[in-house]
Amino acid sequence: MFDLVNPKLPERLSVPFALIENAYTRLTRLVHDMSQEEIDYLGPAGNVNSTATLIQHLAFTDLEYLHCIKGEAIPEALMAEYGPDRTEDERLPVVKGQQVDQLLASYRRVIDLIEDYLQTCTDEDATATVTVPWWPESASVRYVLWHMAGHSMFHQGQIRRLREWYAQEHRS
Repeated sequence: MFDLVNPKLPERLSVPFALIENAYTRLTRLVHDMSQEEIDYLGPAGNVNSTATLIQHLAFTDLEYLHCIKGEAIPEALMAEYGPDRTEDERLPVVKGQQVDQLLASYRRVIDLIEDYLQTCTDEDATATVTVPWWPESASVRYVLWHMAGHSMFHQGQIRRLREWYAQEHRS
């Protein structure tokens, strides 16, 4: 039976985190069978973010959101592993040559960090105020978690389109 509850978390944070878990599961199903060529594919004109780049972006952005929720900077070791999120010209850094399993495992570690942190929270923390520097106003922890799931689904739509383009170009 499908459900959106994580019994390890406070009730008011359980469903928003379950949405993140669900989005990750959907992502793994979407990309698990991609070849290296397809995961590095940049679209028909060679000018869009690849699946590899998008997965790395999701991992880094979720890490950023976690640290916004915690009210602290990303530790240097994690920044070295996952960042930066933007180049000097404000584009996503190109990720190439990383296997899909490596990218998904890296993203999974971020989701596990989120879950570990949320296990230390209470139901009252769900409505705590979070400042996200690039948002026009503050939000609750619950809202930020919900947004993370939606952000993943948005980029999964882009990945789905990349897969369609790739399939069209490689029809026999």
